[in-house]
Amino acid sequence: MATDTRNSPPLLGNNGSGVKIEDLLDSRDFLSRPPKQTTAPDREVAALARLKECLAHSPDSVLQELVQIAVDFSGADSSGISLEEENENGELQFRWIAVAGSFALYLNGTTPRFYSPCGTCIDRGVPQLYEVADLYYNFLGVTAQPILDGILIPWRAGRNQGTIWLVSHQSSCAFDQSDYQFIRNLVNFISTDVLIVAPAT
Repeated sequence: MATDTRNSPPLLGNNGSGVKIEDLLDSRDFLSRPPKQTTAPDREVAALARLKECLAHSPDSVLQELVQIAVDFSGADSSGISLEEENENGELQFRWIAVAGSFALYLNGTTPRFYSPCGTCIDRGVPQLYEVADLYYNFLGVTAQPILDGILIPWRAGRNQGTIWLVSHQSSCAFDQSDYQFIRNLVNFISTDVLIVAPAT
């Protein structure tokens, strides 16, 4: 019997879904963006110093410190870490286990596994460039600011996996290659000490 898809949401990334998403390192738009003139040359040194301090004195807070650093140093309006998990019905979902910035009120909130930018990022296994409009939020039944520019980076550690993300509500070209590499370097640094964070390649 054919499935009735008249009331199903459009495929994520298609017109009408409210989400635009593509492989970050294959995106002509992203790769052609000029470097930011305001990026501090020593931001990675300062960021690593903060992470080392956190690991030494408050290791349980290092994921929250990581996303706060992402907001402080990349110009993101919000940053977070999602973790794939099963809900009480045994269905997969993502939980936002660390969030800083404009989406901080959604800490510990959940999103669908199989109809979400994070899910697409995990399935493709490579970083994604994405945008989110009100149509997608309407599907989720939430009210939130549109994402004009966003980066998703997948991570895996043992049986755990998820994404780390940066978003801007203000600009459609908020991030450049240096921001992507900056976050990857920070994730690589703490992955030696915090098992949950290890980016996929």
